[in-house]
Amino acid sequence: MDPWVYIVLVGAVAIVYALRLPAKASKEDSDEKKSLKETEAALELYMADIEHENTELLQLVGSIKAQSQSNKTALQEEIGTLREQVTELSKSLLLLDARLTAEEKGLLQLAATFSREPSAAQSAENASAAPTVEAEIQPARQKPVSSIKLRYPRLFELHEQGKSIDSIAKTAGLQRGEVQLILQLAHQEESV
Repeated sequence: MDPWVYIVLVGAVAIVYALRLPAKASKEDSDEKKSLKETEAALELYMADIEHENTELLQLVGSIKAQSQSNKTALQEEIGTLREQVTELSKSLLLLDARLTAEEKGLLQLAATFSREPSAAQSAENASAAPTVEAEIQPARQKPVSSIKLRYPRLFELHEQGKSIDSIAKTAGLQRGEVQLILQLAHQEESV
């Protein structure tokens, strides 16, 4: 119950008691004493009941607070674990990207070496071959197919549309540095 109810009840008891005092002085009636004692006893029981309910409520609030604190601690530990996992995955991703870049550079160098230094057998064949065969081979050598462009078609489509590197990175879901590296590798492939 609300505190104002207690105040009203205590005030009512005080008023009843004050009204009965003059009557008590004139006639000391045992019935009035008895009813007053019963009222006081009822109020005391009521106050004891309220105090007991308040104690139970405080215990309930305390247990809820303890449970909330334990849940918070468990969630913080889980967040810490997830952050560690994200860090490890980011490191692994960087390593894999570095390996992929190294492999792509190696392939580009191998392709460049192969296309620049034809073997002696190929030179001899080219010298003895008819001009029509040589004419067929040269268009294929003029523009090699870019493996980078095949791998990232959307990125190059956006680049050809004149989009900025930041815009391309955002659209393709890549980092800005990755987009720059891919564009540089494609440029190197085309210049070879």
